[in-house]
Amino acid sequence: MIRSLQVIASPRMGGAEMTFVRQVQGLNRAGHVSVAAVRRRSALVDALAGLQGLHELSMANYIDLVSVFGIRRLVREHECSVVQSWMSRATWLTRAPRGCVHVSRLGGYYHPRYFRHAHGWVTVTHSLRDWMVQQGFPADRVEYIRNFIPVLAPGTPPPFTRAQLGIPDDALLIVSMGRFIDKKGYQDLLPAFSSLGATRGGRPLHLLLMGRGPQRKELEALATDAPDRVHFPGWVDQPVAALQLADVFICPSREEAHGNVMLEAWSQGLPVISTRTDGGRELIVDGDNGLLCDIGDVQGMADVLRRVIESAALREQLAGRGRETQRTRHDESSTVNAYLSFYDRLRQRYR
Repeated sequence: MIRSLQVIASPRMGGAEMTFVRQVQGLNRAGHVSVAAVRRRSALVDALAGLQGLHELSMANYIDLVSVFGIRRLVREHECSVVQSWMSRATWLTRAPRGCVHVSRLGGYYHPRYFRHAHGWVTVTHSLRDWMVQQGFPADRVEYIRNFIPVLAPGTPPPFTRAQLGIPDDALLIVSMGRFIDKKGYQDLLPAFSSLGATRGGRPLHLLLMGRGPQRKELEALATDAPDRVHFPGWVDQPVAALQLADVFICPSREEAHGNVMLEAWSQGLPVISTRTDGGRELIVDGDNGLLCDIGDVQGMADVLRRVIESAALREQLAGRGRETQRTRHDESSTVNAYLSFYDRLRQRYR
Protein backbone atom coordinates (compact mmCIF):
# COMPACT_ATOMS: atom_id res chain seq x y z
CA MET A 1 0.00 0.00 0.00
CA ILE A 2 1.23 3.48 -0.91
CA ARG A 3 0.23 6.47 1.20
CA SER A 4 0.18 9.75 -0.72
CA LEU A 5 -0.62 13.39 -0.10
CA GLN A 6 -2.14 15.20 -3.09
CA VAL A 7 -1.67 19.01 -3.06
CA ILE A 8 -3.45 21.62 -5.20
CA ALA A 9 -3.75 25.40 -4.76
CA SER A 10 -6.67 26.18 -7.09
CA PRO A 11 -9.48 28.43 -5.77
CA ARG A 12 -12.13 27.14 -8.17
CA MET A 13 -13.17 24.03 -10.06
CA GLY A 14 -12.07 23.28 -13.59
CA GLY A 15 -10.74 20.37 -15.64
CA ALA A 16 -7.51 19.90 -13.67
CA GLU A 17 -9.38 20.16 -10.40
CA MET A 18 -11.90 17.51 -11.44
CA THR A 19 -8.96 15.27 -12.37
CA PHE A 20 -7.46 15.91 -8.93
CA VAL A 21 -10.69 14.80 -7.23
CA ARG A 22 -10.90 11.71 -9.42
CA GLN A 23 -7.31 10.71 -8.70
CA VAL A 24 -7.71 11.04 -4.93
CA GLN A 25 -10.87 8.96 -5.07
CA GLY A 26 -9.39 6.44 -7.51
CA LEU A 27 -6.31 5.82 -5.39
CA ASN A 28 -8.48 5.24 -2.33
CA ARG A 29 -10.81 2.91 -4.24
CA ALA A 30 -7.74 0.90 -5.26
CA GLY A 31 -6.87 0.37 -1.58
CA HIS A 32 -4.17 3.03 -1.25
CA VAL A 33 -4.44 5.84 1.28
CA SER A 34 -4.62 9.19 -0.51
CA VAL A 35 -5.22 12.38 1.48
CA ALA A 36 -5.55 15.91 0.14
CA ALA A 37 -4.32 19.42 0.90
CA VAL A 38 -6.39 22.09 -0.85
CA ARG A 39 -6.60 25.85 -0.76
CA ARG A 40 -8.63 27.18 2.15
CA ARG A 41 -12.28 27.86 1.24
CA SER A 42 -11.73 26.67 -2.33
CA ALA A 43 -14.42 24.85 -4.32
CA LEU A 44 -12.43 21.66 -3.80
CA VAL A 45 -13.45 21.58 -0.14
CA ASP A 46 -17.02 20.82 -1.18
CA ALA A 47 -15.94 18.56 -4.06
CA LEU A 48 -14.03 16.32 -1.62
CA ALA A 49 -16.52 16.51 1.24
CA GLY A 50 -16.46 13.28 3.20
CA LEU A 51 -12.85 12.42 2.40
CA GLN A 52 -10.95 11.13 5.40
CA GLY A 53 -7.83 13.28 5.45
CA LEU A 54 -8.97 16.49 3.77
CA HIS A 55 -6.91 19.49 4.89
CA GLU A 56 -7.12 23.19 4.07
CA LEU A 57 -4.00 25.37 3.76
CA SER A 58 -3.79 29.02 2.77
CA MET A 59 -1.43 28.58 -0.24
CA ALA A 60 -2.03 32.30 -0.76
CA ASN A 61 1.08 32.95 -2.86
CA TYR A 62 4.45 31.52 -3.86
CA ILE A 63 6.19 32.65 -0.65
CA ASP A 64 3.65 31.25 1.81
CA LEU A 65 6.06 29.63 4.25
CA VAL A 66 3.23 28.61 6.56
CA SER A 67 1.89 26.40 3.78
CA VAL A 68 5.37 25.03 3.00
CA PHE A 69 5.70 23.81 6.58
CA GLY A 70 2.03 22.76 6.60
CA ILE A 71 2.59 20.43 3.65
CA ARG A 72 5.66 18.92 5.32
CA ARG A 73 3.69 18.46 8.54
CA LEU A 74 0.88 16.62 6.70
CA VAL A 75 3.38 14.31 4.99
CA ARG A 76 4.72 13.27 8.36
CA GLU A 77 1.33 13.18 10.09
CA HIS A 78 -0.11 10.77 7.49
CA GLU A 79 3.19 8.87 7.03
CA CYS A 80 3.14 9.50 3.28
CA SER A 81 5.88 8.09 1.09
CA VAL A 82 4.69 10.19 -1.88
CA VAL A 83 3.51 13.79 -2.15
CA GLN A 84 2.06 14.79 -5.51
CA SER A 85 1.65 18.47 -6.32
CA TRP A 86 -0.56 19.82 -9.06
CA MET A 87 0.46 22.79 -11.22
CA SER A 88 2.95 25.53 -10.40
CA ARG A 89 1.99 27.11 -7.07
CA ALA A 90 1.38 23.86 -5.21
CA THR A 91 4.61 22.44 -6.65
CA TRP A 92 6.70 25.43 -5.61
CA LEU A 93 5.29 25.26 -2.08
CA THR A 94 5.91 21.51 -1.80
CA ARG A 95 9.28 20.65 -0.29
CA ALA A 96 9.21 16.96 0.48
CA PRO A 97 10.95 15.87 3.69
CA ARG A 98 13.58 13.16 3.58
CA GLY A 99 12.08 9.77 2.86
CA CYS A 100 9.17 11.15 0.81
CA VAL A 101 9.15 11.27 -3.01
CA HIS A 102 7.84 14.46 -4.66
CA VAL A 103 5.89 13.97 -7.92
CA SER A 104 4.65 17.02 -9.80
CA ARG A 105 1.83 16.88 -12.33
CA LEU A 106 1.72 19.40 -15.17
CA GLY A 107 -1.34 20.07 -17.29
CA GLY A 108 0.23 22.86 -19.33
CA TYR A 109 3.39 24.69 -20.39
CA TYR A 110 4.28 26.35 -17.09
CA HIS A 111 7.57 28.06 -16.23
CA PRO A 112 10.08 25.26 -15.59
CA ARG A 113 11.64 26.97 -12.56
CA TYR A 114 8.65 26.07 -10.39
CA PHE A 115 9.09 22.34 -11.02
CA ARG A 116 12.77 21.40 -11.15
CA HIS A 117 13.07 20.56 -7.44
CA ALA A 118 10.60 17.63 -7.70
CA HIS A 119 11.87 14.05 -8.02
CA GLY A 120 9.59 13.15 -10.92
CA TRP A 121 6.99 14.70 -13.21
CA VAL A 122 3.75 13.55 -14.85
CA THR A 123 2.42 15.06 -18.08
CA VAL A 124 -0.95 14.55 -19.75
CA THR A 125 0.22 14.55 -23.39
CA HIS A 126 3.25 13.26 -25.27
CA SER A 127 3.94 16.73 -26.67
CA LEU A 128 4.10 18.21 -23.16
CA ARG A 129 6.48 15.44 -22.12
CA ASP A 130 8.71 16.13 -25.13
CA TRP A 131 8.72 19.85 -24.27
CA MET A 132 9.81 19.13 -20.69
CA VAL A 133 12.69 16.95 -21.88
CA GLN A 134 13.71 19.78 -24.22
CA GLN A 135 13.73 22.09 -21.17
CA GLY A 136 16.33 19.86 -19.54
CA PHE A 137 14.19 17.61 -17.34
CA PRO A 138 15.60 14.03 -17.19
CA ALA A 139 13.66 11.87 -19.63
CA ASP A 140 13.63 8.82 -17.36
CA ARG A 141 11.72 10.75 -14.69
CA VAL A 142 9.13 12.48 -16.91
CA GLU A 143 6.15 10.18 -17.30
CA TYR A 144 3.16 10.49 -19.63
CA ILE A 145 0.03 9.19 -17.90
CA ARG A 146 -3.44 9.41 -19.38
CA ASN A 147 -6.36 10.94 -17.48
CA PHE A 148 -9.41 8.79 -16.80
CA ILE A 149 -13.13 9.40 -16.61
CA PRO A 150 -15.14 7.47 -13.99
CA VAL A 151 -18.21 5.59 -15.13
CA LEU A 152 -21.44 7.51 -14.54
CA ALA A 153 -23.71 5.51 -12.25
CA PRO A 154 -26.63 3.99 -14.20
CA GLY A 155 -29.79 5.99 -13.83
CA THR A 156 -28.03 9.23 -12.85
CA PRO A 157 -30.39 12.00 -13.93
CA PRO A 158 -29.12 15.15 -15.66
CA PRO A 159 -28.97 18.23 -13.39
CA PHE A 160 -31.66 19.93 -15.46
CA THR A 161 -33.98 19.13 -18.37
CA ARG A 162 -34.17 20.58 -21.84
CA ALA A 163 -37.53 22.08 -20.97
CA GLN A 164 -36.07 23.93 -17.99
CA LEU A 165 -33.55 25.59 -20.31
CA GLY A 166 -36.08 26.36 -23.04
CA ILE A 167 -34.65 23.81 -25.48
CA PRO A 168 -37.22 21.96 -27.62
CA ASP A 169 -37.28 18.17 -27.37
CA ASP A 170 -36.64 17.85 -31.12
CA ALA A 171 -33.72 20.28 -31.14
CA LEU A 172 -30.28 19.16 -32.25
CA LEU A 173 -28.22 20.26 -29.26
CA ILE A 174 -24.52 21.14 -29.51
CA VAL A 175 -22.73 21.36 -26.17
CA SER A 176 -19.43 22.75 -24.92
CA MET A 177 -18.13 23.43 -21.43
CA GLY A 178 -15.26 25.14 -19.65
CA ARG A 179 -14.15 28.49 -18.26
CA PHE A 180 -15.22 31.57 -20.16
CA ILE A 181 -11.73 32.83 -20.92
CA ASP A 182 -9.94 33.68 -24.15
CA LYS A 183 -8.02 30.43 -24.60
CA LYS A 184 -11.21 28.32 -24.55
CA GLY A 185 -12.23 29.72 -27.93
CA TYR A 186 -15.92 30.42 -27.35
CA GLN A 187 -15.49 33.71 -29.23
CA ASP A 188 -14.88 31.50 -32.29
CA LEU A 189 -17.61 28.95 -31.60
CA LEU A 190 -20.47 31.44 -31.25
CA PRO A 191 -20.14 33.03 -34.73
CA ALA A 192 -19.54 29.56 -36.21
CA PHE A 193 -22.76 28.33 -34.62
CA SER A 194 -24.73 31.42 -35.69
CA SER A 195 -23.68 30.92 -39.32
CA LEU A 196 -25.38 27.50 -39.41
CA GLY A 197 -28.85 29.00 -39.30
CA ALA A 198 -31.79 28.33 -37.02
CA THR A 199 -32.63 24.85 -38.28
CA ARG A 200 -30.98 21.96 -40.04
CA GLY A 201 -32.90 19.08 -41.57
CA GLY A 202 -36.11 20.39 -40.02
CA ARG A 203 -34.63 20.35 -36.50
CA PRO A 204 -33.94 23.54 -34.50
CA LEU A 205 -30.28 24.07 -33.68
CA HIS A 206 -29.37 25.00 -30.09
CA LEU A 207 -26.07 25.54 -28.30
CA LEU A 208 -25.46 24.92 -24.59
CA LEU A 209 -22.37 26.49 -22.97
CA MET A 210 -21.78 25.19 -19.46
CA GLY A 211 -19.34 27.19 -17.37
CA ARG A 212 -18.51 30.60 -16.03
CA GLY A 213 -15.74 33.16 -16.25
CA PRO A 214 -14.84 36.79 -16.96
CA GLN A 215 -15.90 36.66 -20.62
CA ARG A 216 -19.51 35.76 -19.96
CA LYS A 217 -20.97 39.19 -20.86
CA GLU A 218 -18.87 39.33 -24.01
CA LEU A 219 -20.06 35.87 -25.04
CA GLU A 220 -23.68 36.71 -24.27
CA ALA A 221 -23.32 39.71 -26.60
CA LEU A 222 -22.03 37.43 -29.37
CA ALA A 223 -24.95 35.08 -28.75
CA THR A 224 -27.49 37.74 -29.76
CA ASP A 225 -26.91 36.63 -33.37
CA ALA A 226 -28.75 33.42 -32.44
CA PRO A 227 -31.50 34.73 -30.12
CA ASP A 228 -33.06 32.17 -27.77
CA ARG A 229 -30.89 29.37 -29.15
CA VAL A 230 -27.76 29.81 -27.02
CA HIS A 231 -28.05 28.81 -23.36
CA PHE A 232 -25.78 29.73 -20.41
CA PRO A 233 -26.75 27.64 -17.34
CA GLY A 234 -23.60 28.69 -15.45
CA TRP A 235 -21.28 26.30 -13.63
CA VAL A 236 -22.74 22.79 -13.53
CA ASP A 237 -21.75 20.49 -10.66
CA GLN A 238 -22.54 17.34 -12.65
CA PRO A 239 -21.44 18.20 -16.20
CA VAL A 240 -21.05 14.57 -17.31
CA ALA A 241 -24.66 13.85 -16.36
CA ALA A 242 -25.74 16.99 -18.27
CA LEU A 243 -24.10 15.63 -21.43
CA GLN A 244 -26.89 13.06 -21.62
CA LEU A 245 -29.05 15.85 -23.09
CA ALA A 246 -26.67 16.55 -25.98
CA ASP A 247 -26.31 15.39 -29.58
CA VAL A 248 -22.85 16.79 -30.41
CA PHE A 249 -19.90 17.99 -28.33
CA ILE A 250 -17.33 20.55 -29.43
CA CYS A 251 -14.09 21.74 -27.81
CA PRO A 252 -13.27 25.02 -29.61
CA SER A 253 -10.17 25.87 -27.55
CA ARG A 254 -7.28 27.97 -28.79
CA GLU A 255 -5.10 26.27 -26.15
CA GLU A 256 -5.88 22.88 -24.59
CA ALA A 257 -3.13 20.80 -23.05
CA HIS A 258 -5.33 17.72 -22.73
CA GLY A 259 -9.10 18.08 -22.76
CA ASN A 260 -10.92 15.99 -20.16
CA VAL A 261 -14.13 17.37 -21.61
CA MET A 262 -13.63 15.25 -24.72
CA LEU A 263 -13.24 12.11 -22.64
CA GLU A 264 -16.38 13.03 -20.73
CA ALA A 265 -18.30 13.52 -23.97
CA TRP A 266 -17.11 10.18 -25.31
CA SER A 267 -18.18 8.49 -22.08
CA GLN A 268 -21.73 9.64 -22.81
CA GLY A 269 -21.70 8.43 -26.40
CA LEU A 270 -21.34 11.81 -28.10
CA PRO A 271 -19.53 12.60 -31.35
CA VAL A 272 -16.67 14.99 -30.58
CA ILE A 273 -15.23 17.89 -32.56
CA SER A 274 -12.06 19.68 -31.45
CA THR A 275 -9.63 22.27 -32.66
CA ARG A 276 -6.08 21.14 -33.39
CA THR A 277 -4.73 21.89 -29.93
CA ASP A 278 -2.22 19.60 -28.22
CA GLY A 279 -5.10 17.88 -26.46
CA GLY A 280 -7.23 17.61 -29.58
CA ARG A 281 -4.42 16.11 -31.65
CA GLU A 282 -3.42 13.80 -28.80
CA LEU A 283 -6.89 12.32 -28.30
CA ILE A 284 -8.55 12.46 -31.72
CA VAL A 285 -7.75 10.53 -34.85
CA ASP A 286 -9.38 12.83 -37.39
CA GLY A 287 -12.29 11.13 -39.15
CA ASP A 288 -12.14 8.07 -36.89
CA ASN A 289 -13.06 8.87 -33.27
CA GLY A 290 -13.71 12.57 -33.85
CA LEU A 291 -13.18 15.50 -36.18
CA LEU A 292 -10.60 18.28 -36.04
CA CYS A 293 -10.63 21.86 -37.29
CA ASP A 294 -8.00 24.60 -37.23
CA ILE A 295 -7.62 26.82 -34.18
CA GLY A 296 -9.45 30.13 -34.51
CA ASP A 297 -10.90 29.21 -37.92
CA VAL A 298 -14.56 30.23 -37.60
CA GLN A 299 -15.52 29.10 -41.11
CA GLY A 300 -13.67 25.81 -40.76
CA MET A 301 -15.41 25.17 -37.43
CA ALA A 302 -18.78 25.89 -38.99
CA ASP A 303 -18.03 23.52 -41.88
CA VAL A 304 -17.12 20.65 -39.53
CA LEU A 305 -20.19 21.29 -37.39
CA ARG A 306 -22.33 21.25 -40.51
CA ARG A 307 -20.91 17.88 -41.59
CA VAL A 308 -21.76 16.34 -38.23
CA ILE A 309 -25.22 17.75 -37.74
CA GLU A 310 -26.29 16.84 -41.27
CA SER A 311 -25.34 13.15 -40.97
CA ALA A 312 -26.81 10.89 -38.31
CA ALA A 313 -24.61 8.07 -39.64
CA LEU A 314 -21.45 10.12 -39.12
CA ARG A 315 -22.55 11.07 -35.61
CA GLU A 316 -23.12 7.42 -34.77
CA GLN A 317 -19.73 6.35 -36.20
CA LEU A 318 -17.75 9.04 -34.38
CA ALA A 319 -19.60 8.45 -31.11
CA GLY A 320 -18.99 4.70 -31.22
CA ARG A 321 -15.28 4.97 -31.95
CA GLY A 322 -14.90 7.72 -29.36
CA ARG A 323 -16.58 5.68 -26.67
CA GLU A 324 -14.32 2.74 -27.48
CA THR A 325 -11.26 5.01 -27.15
CA GLN A 326 -12.42 6.26 -23.77
CA ARG A 327 -13.18 2.77 -22.45
CA THR A 328 -9.98 1.09 -23.61
CA ARG A 329 -7.39 3.86 -23.19
CA HIS A 330 -8.74 6.09 -20.42
CA ASP A 331 -10.16 3.72 -17.84
CA GLU A 332 -9.66 4.24 -14.11
CA SER A 333 -7.72 1.06 -13.39
CA SER A 334 -5.06 1.66 -16.06
CA THR A 335 -4.47 5.26 -14.98
CA VAL A 336 -4.31 4.53 -11.25
CA ASN A 337 -1.94 1.61 -11.85
CA ALA A 338 0.30 3.81 -14.01
CA TYR A 339 0.59 6.33 -11.18
CA LEU A 340 1.29 3.62 -8.62
CA SER A 341 3.98 2.12 -10.85
CA PHE A 342 5.64 5.53 -11.29
CA TYR A 343 5.44 6.23 -7.56
CA ASP A 344 7.08 2.89 -6.82
CA ARG A 345 9.91 3.41 -9.33
CA LEU A 346 10.74 6.77 -7.77
CA ARG A 347 10.52 5.37 -4.25
CA GLN A 348 12.99 2.65 -5.19
CA ARG A 349 15.30 5.27 -6.62
CA TYR A 350 15.19 7.71 -3.72
CA ARG A 351 14.73 5.44 -0.70
